Amino acid sequence: MTTITKEWLQQTIAEFENTRDDIPFGLNDDDAKILIVLKRALAALTAEPVAWTDAEELRDLRTFGFCEMFTVEPVSKDADMYRVIPLYTVSQPVPERERIRREHAEWSDATFGDVGPIGPLKHLSKEALETAAEPSDLSEWADMQFLLWDAQRRAGITDEQIALAMVEKLAVNKKREWPEPKDGEPRLHIKEQSAPV
Repeated sequence: MTTITKEWLQQTIAEFENTRDDIPFGLNDDDAKILIVLKRALAALTAEPVAWTDAEELRDLRTFGFCEMFTVEPVSKDADMYRVIPLYTVSQPVPERERIRREHAEWSDATFGDVGPIGPLKHLSKEALETAAEPSDLSEWADMQFLLWDAQRRAGITDEQIALAMVEKLAVNKKREWPEPKDGEPRLHIKEQSAPV
C-alpha cells in the first residue's frame, strides 16, 4: 500500500499549479479535477480537531438523534483519552475563480493604487466594444471580468448585494416588453408611452 504524505501532496499540487500557470489555457478538465482532489486531500491531512466526543455519545446520536460534543481545549479531566474521538471540519480549498479574483485584486491595488470604480468602468465599456467585435476572443472576456470585479470591489459592493440587485432587476425585466431580437443589435426594452392629454 502506498502512503500519501503531506509533503508529497504539497509538491504534487505545486507541480500541477506550475504547469497550469505555464500553459496559456490552463489545465485540461481531468487535470483540473485532479488538482481539486489533491487540495482537498491536503486539507484533510492538515485539519485540526474542532471538538471531540466518544463512542457512547455516538450511540446516543444513532438512538436519539442527538449527542454531546465537547470543546477541544481543554479536554475534560474526566474524559477517558482512549475513548476520545476527535471531530474535524475540513475547510474547502479556495475555488480557482476566487484565487484568480484575489490575485487580480492584489495586482490591481499595487498597480493602480487606491482609486475609485470610475476608471475600471470606463475601461470596461472599451473592452465590451472590443469583445463585441471579436466575441470568440477569450482574453477580451477575461479583461471584462477583471474590470467588473475591480469596479465592484473599489465601489465597496459585495457579491451578496449584486445577487439581490440581480433578483430585483430580473423581476423588472420580466415585466417589460421587448422587441423582436435582432442579432448584433443592442437589447433595449420598449418604453411605456405616456397617455396623450
